[in-house]
Amino acid sequence: MNYTLSSKLVVLLFTIFLASCSSMDTTQTTVARSIANTDTVWIDVRTIEEYTNDHIDGDRNIPIQSMSAATIATQLGLDQDTKIGLYCASGGRAGRALIMLEEAGFTNAFNAGGISDAREQRKLR
Repeated sequence: MNYTLSSKLVVLLFTIFLASCSSMDTTQTTVARSIANTDTVWIDVRTIEEYTNDHIDGDRNIPIQSMSAATIATQLGLDQDTKIGLYCASGGRAGRALIMLEEAGFTNAFNAGGISDAREQRKLR
C-alpha cells in the first residue's frame, strides 16, 4: 500500500516537472522572438480604432493621418538610420508612410505590408 502511494507521488512530481519544462520552452521562444526583433522598430500606421480592435503587442501606433517624419523622430526619438518596419491593414498606408519617411531622410524604413504580413515576417503566428 505504501509502495502504491509512493509510485503515485513520483508520477505526480514527474508530471509537474514535465509541465514546467514545457512552459519554459514557450517562454524561451517568446524571449528569443523579442531578441530577434529588437533591431527593428515596428510602427502600425492604421487608425486608433483598427489598432484597438487588433494589434501586435509592443508595436507603436502612429496613424498615417497624424504621421510626419518629425512625429517619428520626436515621439520615438529615432535616428534617421534606425530600422523601421511599417504596416497597416494591407500595405497601402504603410507605403505612403514609407514615402514620407524617405523624403524626410530616413534610410532604413520598409513597408512590411499588412498586419498579417508583419506577424508572419516576425513568426508571431
